[in-house]
Amino acid sequence: MPARIVVASLATAVLAALAAAPAQGARLTSASRITFAGVGPIHFNMTVAQARRASGRRMDVGPEVTRDCRHDEVFPRRLGLGTLTFERRIRVLYVSERGLATRRGIRVGDRVSRLRDRYGAALHERPSAISPGTRIFEFRRGNREIHFDVFGGNRVRVISTGARPEVDFSEGCA
Repeated sequence: MPARIVVASLATAVLAALAAAPAQGARLTSASRITFAGVGPIHFNMTVAQARRASGRRMDVGPEVTRDCRHDEVFPRRLGLGTLTFERRIRVLYVSERGLATRRGIRVGDRVSRLRDRYGAALHERPSAISPGTRIFEFRRGNREIHFDVFGGNRVRVISTGARPEVDFSEGCA
């Protein structure tokens, strides 16, 4: 009887380890997607330490710009991923390079026509409150938004995702 208990316990432990493996193994890669929850394994309201563990990536913590607010950078730089961290929690994620895409396949550098083809009537366009010539296309779900910033032309220059009101802060922490 004790041998059966040991075998059953061992089988349970192996199954639990296998079930947990994908969550621990999820790294931030160019295959990670920009979503309403965050970017790949980095989710909103995580601390920098939690984001480092979840992504398996180094993060450069920036200086405080205003009280309890700073901009951090996620490595490798080729992914172009930065954060707005407020009160020690990640509130907004910014993508400024072609390294990452949304679930619908939009990347920095894509044309507005492709953006409109992929998102259609779900996009809401508005001008930037602080930067003349900049258009912001918003894709909304509840209090979460994905922004596509287009300035001085017809191509997406920055994709940001987060919850309101922080995602609407065009100037970040300033």
